[in-house]
Amino acid sequence: MRRSVTTRLEGPSAAQQRAPRGAAKQTDGNRADSAGVEGPAPLDLSGITFRIGGRTILDDVSLQVRPREILCLLGQSGCGKTTLLRVAAGIERQEAGRVVVGGRVVAGEGTYLPPEARRIGFVFQDLALFPHMRIAENVAYGLSGVGRGEGLKRAAAALHQVGLEGYDRAYPHQLSGGQQQRVALARALLPAPRVVLFDEPFSGLDRSLRDTVREDVLTVLRQRDATAVIVTHDPEEALAMADRIALMRAGRIVQTATPEEIWRRPVDLAAARVFSTVNAFHGRVRGGMVETRLGPVPAGARGDGAKVTVAFRPEALRLVPEATPGAVELTVERRRFCGTHAELFARIGETRLTLRADAMSAPSGGPVWMTPDVAQAIVLDGEQ
Repeated sequence: MRRSVTTRLEGPSAAQQRAPRGAAKQTDGNRADSAGVEGPAPLDLSGITFRIGGRTILDDVSLQVRPREILCLLGQSGCGKTTLLRVAAGIERQEAGRVVVGGRVVAGEGTYLPPEARRIGFVFQDLALFPHMRIAENVAYGLSGVGRGEGLKRAAAALHQVGLEGYDRAYPHQLSGGQQQRVALARALLPAPRVVLFDEPFSGLDRSLRDTVREDVLTVLRQRDATAVIVTHDPEEALAMADRIALMRAGRIVQTATPEEIWRRPVDLAAARVFSTVNAFHGRVRGGMVETRLGPVPAGARGDGAKVTVAFRPEALRLVPEATPGAVELTVERRRFCGTHAELFARIGETRLTLRADAMSAPSGGPVWMTPDVAQAIVLDGEQ
């Protein structure tokens, strides 16, 4: 059975950290702008470099987390996501750069504070609630400076807040995996940390339970005006949960943006492919347009002769009747049923494409006609 634990924490109340969600925007790059942030950022990482065994795990990473923000760190396994969280929490010590929590340097510039002094909560991916302690005792373990009776009273209130009222005298083995996750959340939030870090907290749950627990966690975080950083390798999860997504690749943050911005305006083709299949074409700009196998696409302010890559996600290619103006003929080679939709694998000449169509009416083969939605085209500099 899956278990969860948190570090000991302490910090200010949620009311002391209130600021409008999404107060400022950042589209890409390693550094978040401070404009629009009310008061000191709950977590500010600057120039973080971490190496082990001669291998660079984090390469000059900078990221600012805003008050009341839920930020998802997204990337493939091994890209440095968890290491960045561990550096922020003080579990690992960076080689260069600094960690600032609530305006206070906690690591760097000759300073190093241990995890329990940073006012940071951490819900790990694979930890253990103390099996010999009752649930209320597990939750109260993160408190300091209060007596046992007061601690258990506060723990009971925290359990009520995460929907586990009446479970205070149960033991961890008597709870489901989803309930254990909520216990871990209650313990992380009880001391009111400045920011709570989650390391792939839902990856060990089955899909239906994962969706439910994820929504429960989001609800509690919003109710508490909490600031959180959530590590995930699941793009769908990041899109569903985050106010902003920081996309990591090979030890660096390549883009930080809102879910909609990162979907519509990825920094490069590799970033676009993190979230879905894309159909990519190369071309040169002529008169403000770039000609593709699917027709002309506006190239923005790029000058004539510029090399560009034009990409369409599958849902931007739409099946239409043959007589539709501007329609392009394709040959469907294979159909894959996906429940809510069907994926069509087609070709135009030697170019292979992936389309998304209605599951009830999508053909399984033969010629079809399609028009691209140029408003959804992703236009990138260079041939990627």
